[in-house]
Amino acid sequence: MKVQFLTSYYPPFLTHFFGSHHGIENKSYDSIMATLLEEHFADTGALAFYTQKAGHETFLIIANCEILQKKWAEENNITYTENWLTEIAFAQIKKFKPDIFYLEYVYEFFGDFLKEVKPFCKYVVSWISSPLNDKVQLNGVDLIFSSTPDFINSFKAKGFKAEYMHPAFDVRILSKLKNDKKDIPFSFVGGWSDVHVNRKKALEELVKHTPIKLWGYSYKKNHSKRTLDYYKDLVVKENKAILDRYYGEAWGLNMYDIIQRSVFTFNIHESLLKGYVGNMRMFEATGVGTMILNDEGINLSELFVVGKEIEMYKNINEAIEKANYYINNPEKAIEIGKNAQARTVKEYNYDEYVKKLFVSIKKHGGIS
Repeated sequence: MKVQFLTSYYPPFLTHFFGSHHGIENKSYDSIMATLLEEHFADTGALAFYTQKAGHETFLIIANCEILQKKWAEENNITYTENWLTEIAFAQIKKFKPDIFYLEYVYEFFGDFLKEVKPFCKYVVSWISSPLNDKVQLNGVDLIFSSTPDFINSFKAKGFKAEYMHPAFDVRILSKLKNDKKDIPFSFVGGWSDVHVNRKKALEELVKHTPIKLWGYSYKKNHSKRTLDYYKDLVVKENKAILDRYYGEAWGLNMYDIIQRSVFTFNIHESLLKGYVGNMRMFEATGVGTMILNDEGINLSELFVVGKEIEMYKNINEAIEKANYYINNPEKAIEIGKNAQARTVKEYNYDEYVKKLFVSIKKHGGIS
C-alpha cells in the first residue's frame, strides 16, 4: 500500500537546521531529506519510517521546507510560481498517487487544495489536535484522528468519522542519546507564545519558587531598532525573570538530550483540551526515562499510573510544592521516570501506533 504524508515544520527549526548545515542546499533531495530526518524533529518522520517498516511504500512531504521542496521540483522537472508551497506538493501527490493520504493540520492544504488532489488519493485521513480554525474546510477528509477527545466528539457531531489516537515514542532515539547523566534537576522545554496562556502563567510562578531551567523558542523578542520597544528592552528586559532561566532553543535530538538529562520535567496543557491530557511531551519525556510533573487530566490515569509512572498536580501551588519535594528527593523522581519509560517503550511505541492506525482506517473502509 502506498501512504503519503504531508506536514510542515516550525520555521524556527528550519532556520536553525539550514543555518547549522552549511552547504546542504547544494546536495540532492534525498540527501537533504535524510539529514533532516536524522534530527528527529516532530513526529511525522517517525510515522513515515514505521509505516514503511510495516511493509508499506511511503513518501513524506515537508511542505513548507522551501529548499527541500524546490530541490525535488528541480530534480523532477517541475515548474512552479510564487505559489510553490501548494504547487510542488500537488505535483508530489499527483506523481505518487497514494492509497492513503495522511494530511496533518496545515491550513493551506484543506478546502480547494484537497478538492483538487482528491482524485489522486484513494483515501484521505487527517491528524488534528491543534486549535481549530473556522475558516478551514474539512470537506474531503474521510477520517480524522486526534489526541484530544473533545475534538473527536466535535468532529462526530459535524458528521465526520473520527478516532482517538494519542502520540507515540520513537524508540530509535534511545540509541542516539549518549549522555545518561541526570545533571539538570528540573526543566521545561517548549515555546513561549500568545497561544500558551496557561503555560506562561505557570512558568512565571515556577521561576519564582523553584530552580527550573527553560529551553525553547520565541522567548527573546527581536525588536527592530526603528521601534520604541527596542530601546525599552535595552533598559528593562521584557520577561527578565523568565530570561534569567532561559538557556536557548532546543530541537530534535538536542531536545531529547536535555529532557533525558533532567531529573524531572514540567508539562502543562492549554484549556482548549477541556480537561484532557495527552500531548507529545508526555511520550517524549517518558520515552527517554524522565519523570513528568504533569497537570491533572480526566484521562491521565488511563495513560499512566499516578505516583508510580507520572506525577500530577492540580494547581500551580501544588506544582511548586511537588517540584521542590522532588528537587530534594531526586531518587524518587528517577524511579518514577524509569517506570514510565518501561510503559512507554512497551506500549506507546510506533510499531503499536501504526498497527492501531491501520486498524482504524480499515474499520472505516479505507482498506479493503
